[in-house]
Amino acid sequence: MKLRILRVPAIVGCLVVAGCAVPPTAGTAADEAAIRSLATMYADAWNKGDAAALASLVTDDYEAVNPDGTVDKGRAGAEAREKAAAAERAGANLTLKVNTTFIKWSGANAAAAGGTWTVDGGAPGAGPTKGAWSSFVVKGADGRWKQSTGLVAAFQPPPPPPAPKPTSSTGKKKAASKKGARSR
Repeated sequence: MKLRILRVPAIVGCLVVAGCAVPPTAGTAADEAAIRSLATMYADAWNKGDAAALASLVTDDYEAVNPDGTVDKGRAGAEAREKAAAAERAGANLTLKVNTTFIKWSGANAAAAGGTWTVDGGAPGAGPTKGAWSSFVVKGADGRWKQSTGLVAAFQPPPPPPAPKPTSSTGKKKAASKKGARSR
């Protein structure tokens, strides 16, 4: 009887300790590879102008701030923007490359990710050719990683330095020529 009485608290104690275990603070190597693959999948879909494939990479409650300051809300908002952008660049033969340079874990199922992007094939002066991006990614119940937020920024080169101001040597020449004219 004594053993039976002690067994119950022991089982409860084990369950409490197991329930208090610290959850993992980072994803697995496979999770990191899946997050990094989002950049490749995004570039592939962008290069094809496939707005539906791009939208499949974001969560239902996705939000993003675009370089022009507009905000996309939800998967449908992201798809509408991507569809309009694809129509604008149709026939331009542009190639997007996306690089993931960092992943900062917020837990086993969430991370901040960011990196750089380049666009090749555009006419000189036609638009930005490089920039940076960041996103918060989450792992869904289906095990797929998707973007929950996004921010894209185009590189803005610094303005050229101001042109040197002309010297006023022409004013000195005029004064000297007037002086020479008086002395004759």
